[in-house]
Amino acid sequence: MHSKTSRRTLVKGLAAGGILAGLGLWRPPVWAVTSPSQLTVLSGTEFDLSIGETPVNITGSPRIAMAINGSLPGPLLRWREGNTITLRVKNRLEQNTSIHWHRLLLPANIDGMSGLSFHGIEPDDMYVYKFKVRQNGTYWYHSHSRLRRDTV
Repeated sequence: MHSKTSRRTLVKGLAAGGILAGLGLWRPPVWAVTSPSQLTVLSGTEFDLSIGETPVNITGSPRIAMAINGSLPGPLLRWREGNTITLRVKNRLEQNTSIHWHRLLLPANIDGMSGLSFHGIEPDDMYVYKFKVRQNGTYWYHSHSRLRRDTV
């Protein structure tokens, strides 16, 4: 999907929002994270995640974004190297989806885009990801529906 919002408009909107928030003149939407302490942090070895949609308005144009556990960004997941992690992921979208992990060492059949390296999670279905954490570090993850990444 192509957006009519230019990169410059997005940056100006984010900057203006930051200035207004700093002056106390703008209350951020409930989905916006204003500090790392506001993130939902999940730790342990077993997790329940849900991929769905949520309305957002970052630049003045209402959009729909993919959210994990109802939040954007999704929860921060804390794992320990050597532990076996179990993630139960529920798809609440109307199309297949998956979780895509950046730089996390995983087999292709559980990391990737639905329809390419992974069959994906059917709408209203659940998939259980189970893997051993082989390296420490900080990694990024997001939902993926075919070639479409998160939308905003």
